[in-house]
Amino acid sequence: MGICLLNKLVGLCLICLCFISCSSRITVLNKGVAGNNSRDLLKRIEKDVLQEKPDLVVMMVGSNDMVNSGKLVAYPEFKENYERLLKKMTSSGVTVVVMSPPPVDTAYILKRHDRILYDEPLDHKLDSLNRLVGQIAKANGIHFIDLYTLFKSKGSPSRAPGSLTMNQANFGKEDGIHPTKRGYMLIAETLYRYLKKNKLLRKSKKIICFGDSITYGAFMEGAGTSTGDTYPSFLKNMITTGQQY
Repeated sequence: MGICLLNKLVGLCLICLCFISCSSRITVLNKGVAGNNSRDLLKRIEKDVLQEKPDLVVMMVGSNDMVNSGKLVAYPEFKENYERLLKKMTSSGVTVVVMSPPPVDTAYILKRHDRILYDEPLDHKLDSLNRLVGQIAKANGIHFIDLYTLFKSKGSPSRAPGSLTMNQANFGKEDGIHPTKRGYMLIAETLYRYLKKNKLLRKSKKIICFGDSITYGAFMEGAGTSTGDTYPSFLKNMITTGQQY
């Protein structure tokens, strides 16, 4: 009976060692650029994504298209740009997961952007964007993670210190768009669970996180990399250790 138990323990150790060994070979690249909209992603997808030959790409874009007054893109063009991005990746054999951007604090945004430039309330634009991204993903058979509804369900954005979106109370700045460290951790945890549940990590040796300042990790330690407090960094650590935060 003792030998049987020993054999089981050895077996479990070997499985754990195999998981750690396989996970440690997975590369996670941060290809987020602050201020980017869907037009910008189209301009750099060849160099930043396709030439890297990834197995899996996680894309999040749309915040600037909808709320950045210097980067606004109408829904029809956004849809066209988004579908072109997906086609370029899937035709190259890349598995794609798309995430909708989190909601924003409209009042904060309008303190630094002219209200007259918007043809509808900003919260309506982000809600419409979320639904549009979901529809595009479904129509193209693409994996979709709804971060917009997730952040809303957590009460973010708000003006409270515990908000997952940066505000005056938790960041000392009326930001209203970028996640806090806890917000980035939530994004990474949600993504990690989705990848595991759908068995997308088994064949993925190179993962690219492609997007704007949220992917970049604006205001975080390690911004623009897969280190520090960016969501690509948290994702890489979870994949490597097999543990969530």
